[in-house]
Amino acid sequence: HGKQVKIEDVPQEQRDIFSLTNEEVQELAKQAVQIEKHYGRPMDIEWAKDGHTGKLFIVQARPETVRSRGQVMERYTLHAQGKVVAEGRAIGHRIGAGAVKVIHDISEMNRIQPGDVLVTDMTDPDWEPIMKKAAAIVTNRGGRTCHAAIIARELGIPAVVGCGD
Repeated sequence: HGKQVKIEDVPQEQRDIFSLTNEEVQELAKQAVQIEKHYGRPMDIEWAKDGHTGKLFIVQARPETVRSRGQVMERYTLHAQGKVVAEGRAIGHRIGAGAVKVIHDISEMNRIQPGDVLVTDMTDPDWEPIMKKAAAIVTNRGGRTCHAAIIARELGIPAVVGCGD
């Protein structure tokens, strides 16, 4: 108790190592099939792995919402190319555009208007009302499983995470 979240640099070779074994992936897949069979529909299933024991846990299951929106095919054509101002991990397959709003703190949430592009360091659950208004999300920190990426996928909002400063 009382420990703080700490950011640590991890060497690239360690970042490229899978966190799950093939057997663990198979076990999670079996659990997912059982859960979806029980509920009779596609489910969004969250799991966790105990860092000490390595044991896998299903922590949440709710009806899947992203896949159901996948019935519409959208195509984008790039007619011109601008200067690259940030690079990171793309989330989703859509393109977002709007007025860019750099938000440093949750207290600035009133600055975001529907259709704006939210640019911030990182997000947590308190940011969801802002994220729902955004046409796109860009964060300095995070990866494909960070809060911003998960919520962007759930909302169908394009995002780029882990852009650095």
